[in-house]
Amino acid sequence: MKIEHAEGRIFAKTEHGEAEVLYRIQGTIMHVYRSFVPDEDRGRGIAKKLNLAAFEFAENNGLKVSPDCSYTKGFLEKHKELRRFSVV
Repeated sequence: MKIEHAEGRIFAKTEHGEAEVLYRIQGTIMHVYRSFVPDEDRGRGIAKKLNLAAFEFAENNGLKVSPDCSYTKGFLEKHKELRRFSVV
């Protein structure tokens, strides 16, 4: 699976559509406000990979992440080592 990045969006094409993480940047804060994976592709770790890519992007660009999306909030709870990049 190839993860791609466009402004405000980190995404991957799947056989059932596109999975994506949407964000907006305000100052030094990257607000992640949506994680979406097509129903047929859920449970395959795609949202996890996209959220990891979002945190990597934030780290590489000196940003902190505000997990405004429920999936990203839960993801951050499971990956406490990433809290150093979050505003929570």
